[in-house]
Amino acid sequence: MRDTARGLRCIAILIALALCLPAGCAGLPGSPHGAASDSLPDSDGMSVEGVTGKPNTPGSQSPAEGSWGPGNPGGSGNPGNSGNSGSSAFPGGAGKEAPFTAKPVVIVAVPEEPSVLDPHFAADDSCRLITNNIYEPLFLFEGAVPEPVPCLAAGYRLLDDLRWEITIREGVYFHDGSVFTADDAVYSVNRAVDPAFNVEPFYDLSTIVGAERTGEQTLVITTRYPDPSLPRRLTRLDMVSKAYTQSKASGPLTKTANGTGPYMLDHWTAGDEIVLVRFRGYWGGQPAQDVAVFRFIREPAARGEAVLSGEADIAAALSPEDAVGMPQALSAPGTGILWIRFDQRSGAMVSQAMRQAANYAVGSDELARELFLDYAAPCEGQIGRPGFFGYSGLVSGAPRDIRKAGELLEEAGYAGEPLRLLAESGSLQCKESLAAAVAGQLREAGFNVELDFAERKVYLDALFDPRKAPDMLLSYTANDLYDMGGVYSMLVHKDGFQSTVDNAGLNVLIEAARTEMDAAKRTGLYDELARKLYEDPFAIYLLSLEDIYGAAADLDWAPRQDGRILIAEMRFL
Repeated sequence: MRDTARGLRCIAILIALALCLPAGCAGLPGSPHGAASDSLPDSDGMSVEGVTGKPNTPGSQSPAEGSWGPGNPGGSGNPGNSGNSGSSAFPGGAGKEAPFTAKPVVIVAVPEEPSVLDPHFAADDSCRLITNNIYEPLFLFEGAVPEPVPCLAAGYRLLDDLRWEITIREGVYFHDGSVFTADDAVYSVNRAVDPAFNVEPFYDLSTIVGAERTGEQTLVITTRYPDPSLPRRLTRLDMVSKAYTQSKASGPLTKTANGTGPYMLDHWTAGDEIVLVRFRGYWGGQPAQDVAVFRFIREPAARGEAVLSGEADIAAALSPEDAVGMPQALSAPGTGILWIRFDQRSGAMVSQAMRQAANYAVGSDELARELFLDYAAPCEGQIGRPGFFGYSGLVSGAPRDIRKAGELLEEAGYAGEPLRLLAESGSLQCKESLAAAVAGQLREAGFNVELDFAERKVYLDALFDPRKAPDMLLSYTANDLYDMGGVYSMLVHKDGFQSTVDNAGLNVLIEAARTEMDAAKRTGLYDELARKLYEDPFAIYLLSLEDIYGAAADLDWAPRQDGRILIAEMRFL
């Protein structure tokens, strides 16, 4: 019955599209897309071998008002239908026919409904899951060891330590039929970094001063100081149309979308779903799927059930337990790291011996196995994983050693004073269970730990205000740039917004590494930082997480390490 209902739903969507798409769209041309080819203040990875489809056994290794939005083909204000029919209207979008698929509609169950569809709203991850298919950046991460490669950029060169010249790709069209130009790229950069733009600022773009057009196909981006990570930062900045965005006044793009990506907005039914349809003028060739439906299902177990019942093809952001029993349980090394911060400015954890003892007391391999069913990997003596630039192979995580921890507690003169460990209640991926397990391991080694859970506002106050910092705090950091520079700048440098460390020698090293333009020299500086912070830890280095998905048995898709769910990379068998 559920399969029948889903089939009728898909047929209804396709009939609606057939009625409203431009003439000549019944057999959409195309070829497969992408086949080969520092963390936000409220944000709180793992082998680089690539994606794994794990056996389904525990512990196994292996908002619009109404339903039609302005993106509706044939509807009022539709950016995707400007009287263009056939691929001739988009010279750069012609490609060979996409292979026939028995499921032209792919349904993705996602945790939350976005607040807007503006790709420059940095804090709205639920928005980005969808806009990643509508908009594109100048650079995109690709590869088993993720590196930024040109996307809407055709190439770049460094003019000097502060100025990067970007050449944009030719033959790229927005969904309204207008050509993507250097003016659009300049506008996009300057809009995102403008302090007057009423949105939480991109921490990832904080080094950018601005951009200016220097030619028909070129722009120059200027940074505040030498920044070797600029191409990585630009993977977080999608390109918008200057004319279209300005026509929507100075506010965000709330219910509309006009990108260059392989999919365009069809409609947004508030509280239910957002539907995308493929864009005939896409420069990269047509994807296999005609339609992508994003359904909003808050509970992970319910998202998994939607896949099991045939009501969805993909369930995003599953817990390890909910992945068990999926037709396909897919995972990829993610960018998220779980760690426990020490307060080094006051209290018992000022002692280096105490911080070393805490690291010996906690067994991350046991936590990864028992709490995350091996959908996580122990951090090897640093807050990172292989694949992050600056991750050091010169240090490794010490095995759990309760005896050694006890000796260090004695050396520190610890007499059992209460130590507060704070975690956020009701939060990400088993955090409460993890906090409880870590507290248990610390107690077993001789720490007198008082475990405290706080609601989000209280927790964030303790995270960002050193005066409110507890002895220990469980935190999560998403390293979206795959660069250890952001980790050290945010978490260790005295000016970092999560830092409770003030070490002059470390500050100098961090500042030198984040401005060093020579990659080999920069790597050496990160090796030195890793060694120093292994010997004198500022945290318990816990776990790098995998992103987990449930998928239908006939879906051919490999999750990406950058967490993007790109419909254009999907096929049905």
